Formats: sequence, C-alpha cells, structure tokens
Amino acid sequence: MKSLLFALVLIATSLSLPSSAQSPAAAPEIPAKSTAVVGTFDRSSIVLAYYRSPLWDAILADRRFELKAAKAANDSARAKELEKYGAESQDLAMQQVAGKAPIDNILAVLQTEIKDLTTRLKLSVVVDSSTADPGGASVDVTPLLLDWLKASAETRKMAAELHTKPGR
Repeated sequence: MKSLLFALVLIATSLSLPSSAQSPAAAPEIPAKSTAVVGTFDRSSIVLAYYRSPLWDAILADRRFELKAAKAANDSARAKELEKYGAESQDLAMQQVAGKAPIDNILAVLQTEIKDLTTRLKLSVVVDSSTADPGGASVDVTPLLLDWLKASAETRKMAAELHTKPGR
C-alpha cells in the first residue's frame, strides 16, 4: 500500500517538476552468445517516465485546450467526454503504476522506438523484464527507453526509489 501511495504521489507531482537534461544512456552490452538475445525493460520505470514525459504533458495540454474550447462553445457533451477522459486517464495511470493494469497505451507509443532498438541492438524481441526467461540471454534497455521518453534526473531517481520501497 505504501508503494502505491508513493507512486501516486510521484504521478501527482509529475506535471509540476521541471525536467533536467540527461546525457543519453550508453548502449547496453549485448551478450556474446549466438543465441537469441531479448531486450528487457522495467515496467514501473517506464510507466512512471511516460506519465512524467513531455509527450504526456503535450497530450494533456491538447485535452485541456479542447475542454476549454468545448466549454466556451457550450458543448456540454464534448466537455463531459473530455472530463471523463481525464478521470479515466488518471485512474489508468494509478492502476498501471500499481501493476494492476496493462500498459498497452504506453507500449503503443513506444512501438517505433522498440522496433528501432530491436534492429539496432540485434535483439529478438523487447519485453517487460518480469516476463523474460530468467535463464535466457537478455539485455536491459530501460535506460534507452527512459532517454527516448526524455526522463529527467528526478524521474530516474523516483523510478529507482520505487524499487527500494518495502513491498516491491
């Protein structure tokens, strides 16, 4: 429960924290085996970084603009729809951080970058680390995905702290 509360606080404060420049992560070292290598990512880190990203900020800004325009035009149906989107998005984010909802919306956004990483690093696939074969050859691509999401130093610190909290 404390981890969920911590994650909710992280999301709630995400829009007000400034992002800071990050140097790109170095390409991960690929195992020298001739077997298939799987790229893995830490789900909670990616969820947190997505909802704190400039990309998500832009999506929210567009929705806020639409809501303001709908209200100005007295389009109560559209305003209600946009308000519902906001509430549902916040609920989904909380469920995803808690590990209780799929992250399909985030993976859809990352699809192009994941394909690029798969090709560039000669990976067979990129998957959530919790679903990877623990005995198979793998490489962590989380830092590269955090780079793509423009994760700030603060976001990276918060993601690391998620793993040090009791109950995780």
